[in-house]
Amino acid sequence: MAFRREPNPNRNHPTHCPYCGGMALFPDEEGDFAWSCQECRRVFSVMFHGQDDFTQEHPQAPSTEEALRRSLEKHGHTAGLASQGDTVSDTKEVSDRKEENT
Repeated sequence: MAFRREPNPNRNHPTHCPYCGGMALFPDEEGDFAWSCQECRRVFSVMFHGQDDFTQEHPQAPSTEEALRRSLEKHGHTAGLASQGDTVSDTKEVSDRKEENT
C-alpha cells in the first residue's frame, strides 16, 4: 500500500464525524490533523493540545491496615479489630507465635 505522504504520528484518530456521526473517515490533505468524512463530505480537524496541570493535590491513600480498620469500624465489626493499637500484622505475628508454642 502506497501512502501519499508519510503518516503523521501525532494525528488523532476520531471514531465518528462530529457533524453527521458517520464512520467513513479518511485523512485529508487540508492539513496534518484534518479528516474527511465520506458520508457528509465535510473536512474537520482533531488536535490534542495537552493536559492541564492539577489544581490541587490528591490526598494520600490510607495504608491497607488503616483502610481495613476503617472498614471494620464502619460496618460494626469491632471484635475483629486489633486491640490496644496493635496493627493487623502485629496481631497475626502474635497468633503465629501461639501456634508455634503449642
